[in-house]
Amino acid sequence: MQSPLIPPNILAVVGMLVLAGCQPGSNPHPVPSVPQIGGDLKCSQGDHGYEDLQAGWGFCYPGTWKYNERSQTTVSPPGLDLTFDITCLTNCKVPCPTASAGSGSAQCSPQTGLFAYMIVSTYQRSGSADLANWVGANMKPAPDLETISWGNAQEAARLPDGRRIALTPHHVVILDVHTGVLDLETEMSSRLGTWKFSY
Repeated sequence: MQSPLIPPNILAVVGMLVLAGCQPGSNPHPVPSVPQIGGDLKCSQGDHGYEDLQAGWGFCYPGTWKYNERSQTTVSPPGLDLTFDITCLTNCKVPCPTASAGSGSAQCSPQTGLFAYMIVSTYQRSGSADLANWVGANMKPAPDLETISWGNAQEAARLPDGRRIALTPHHVVILDVHTGVLDLETEMSSRLGTWKFSY
């Protein structure tokens, strides 16, 4: 029994389709069908990105961390608190005691399984013209603000208790870092520039 012949024009069309699919630049890499968390953040090699689209911010953190996240709404001022319970799995930085005079520098070796937590609070801006105006209306007594740079925030400051506060077009964000055995303050302060606030 003979197999049917395929017309030459069909073979030509199939050949052109195969050739077109192999052209460079036609589809350089597959595109994920769902948004990647923190995919648009510019994190250093070894860091991971976290992004909360509802809260309107994202940041980079060490890839050696794992975290559990809890959320709670706030009433006054209206907003959302996200708490991150963080465990560092390997190569964790620990706070080093200051070396006493003449004893040289303190040697602190990286450890594993260390923990700490932080709270990122996101509040409605509620028409405040600037950060000082929002602080005056919502924090009693109004604390002094030390101007800092924090990602792409419109304004940012450090509060006397060490918390950081940022003003974005729609929100006010407060970062409250609680160093436990893990030196979370050092890790997060060195990554303030990675924060991206939605505009």
